Amino acid sequence: MMKDLIYIVEDDEGIREVYDGAFDGQYDFCQFEYAKDFFEKFYAKKPDLIILDIMLPDMDGYTILTKIREVDEKVPVIIVSAKSDEISFVKGLNKGADDYMAKPFSVLELLARVNTNLRRAKLYVVNANGFSIDNNVYKAFFEGKDLHLTLKEFYLLKILIGNAGMTVEREKLFKEVWGEDFFGETRTLDMHVASLRDKIKEVGGGDCIITVRGVGYRFENK
Repeated sequence: MMKDLIYIVEDDEGIREVYDGAFDGQYDFCQFEYAKDFFEKFYAKKPDLIILDIMLPDMDGYTILTKIREVDEKVPVIIVSAKSDEISFVKGLNKGADDYMAKPFSVLELLARVNTNLRRAKLYVVNANGFSIDNNVYKAFFEGKDLHLTLKEFYLLKILIGNAGMTVEREKLFKEVWGEDFFGETRTLDMHVASLRDKIKEVGGGDCIITVRGVGYRFENK
C-alpha cells in the first residue's frame, strides 16, 4: 500500500530528528529548512499533509500558509510552534490551518494529530492510480492536476473508479448519472465518455477507460 506523503517545514535540527524517529517506516516524508525549498517541491508534487513551523529563517509560517491556500484549499496543514498563546493559535486557524500544536510536544500527540487530520481529509477524497475524486468540491484530479470535468463527467469517473476492474453496464451508468432509464441506442453516454477520455489524456492520464462493446465501460488500474 502506498504511504501517505508528509511535508515538514522546520528549521530546528532537534525537532527534525523527532520527526525522523516518529515517521520512519510509517509515512513517506520530506523535511525542509527553508520555505523556498518547500515551495519548489510543493508546486511539483502535492503531499497528503503539511506540518509547518511558524518561526523560519526566510519566511514566516503564516505567509507560507497563505501561499499554500492560494493553490490548495484542501491539503491538511498542522501548525507547530513555540508560540502557544491563544492569539497565535487563532491566527493560524484563521489563515487556513487545520490544527495547531505547541512545542514541546510528545510523539504520541504528534502521531494522533497526523492520523486524525489524514483520516478527516480522506473522508471525501477517493484515490486510485494517480486519480483523486474530491466529493467536497465535485472535482477530479490526476497527479494533482485538475481535470476540469463537468458534473456528469465527474459522476461518470467516480462510478467507474469506484468499480475499478469491473465493467459497468451502460444501463447502470445512465441511471446513476442522468437519473433516468436507459433507452436503447443513445450517443449521450458515449460523447460524455469521449470527452472524459480527452480530458484525462490532456493531463497525462493515458487510456484507462476501456469500452466493452455492447455492454458498458471499465476503469483499468494500469
